[in-house]
Amino acid sequence: MKNNALTFIGNTPLRRNDDGLISLTDIFKASGENQNKSPLEWARFAGHQFIEFVAHNLNTGKSRIYKTTRGKSGGTYAHWQIALAYAKYLSHDLHMHVNEAYMRFKTNDISMADEIADKATPEQQLWLEKRLQGKAARRQFTDTLKDHGVTGIGYGRCTHAIQTPIMGGSKAHICKTRGLSKKVNLRDQMSVEELIATSMAELVASKKITQSGVRGNTPCAQKCKWAAEKVASLLN
Repeated sequence: MKNNALTFIGNTPLRRNDDGLISLTDIFKASGENQNKSPLEWARFAGHQFIEFVAHNLNTGKSRIYKTTRGKSGGTYAHWQIALAYAKYLSHDLHMHVNEAYMRFKTNDISMADEIADKATPEQQLWLEKRLQGKAARRQFTDTLKDHGVTGIGYGRCTHAIQTPIMGGSKAHICKTRGLSKKVNLRDQMSVEELIATSMAELVASKKITQSGVRGNTPCAQKCKWAAEKVASLLN
């Protein structure tokens, strides 16, 4: 995130420091610089408890998420959660905007996804298209497994059977080699090619399981492995 800027209030670019913290000083300047609402005053009084709360929830020291530096490019920098809280403190309009975005997200307003897609790059739009198609293929896949007697850990075995030939290893292996958390949703980290291949493998597996009439965890996992290996061979 080094030297990365984002537009936050109007057309005002907000700086990030080398740690990815956002400049509260820039937010303050954009608001009109009311000295009674400076980052220092806010952090001492109105924002103090929230800063402590964020530090506690991130299991880190306050000094790592809220910093003040001197010099030409100095100022006060903070974690994005703190920057949002400070901006909401300065601007009722922004506060309402953030609340509206949160409510739309929590109520599954699908138009929000469309608006985000409109602002994405062509590459990001292509990835999103394939990710959504993959979700549909996944639903069909899991429905087929359910209809053919797959239960409990069987879903994980079938998923593993699909992912290993396509991704070149188990989820644990992929996470380790790519530096990802073990809790990550691997599909959110896949390339467009990997998304397409995974979807195709699941569709082929669904068809094979249905045609052959196999039932149970092991037989279905075997069909999944066969389908994934066939798809993977086309890419190699």
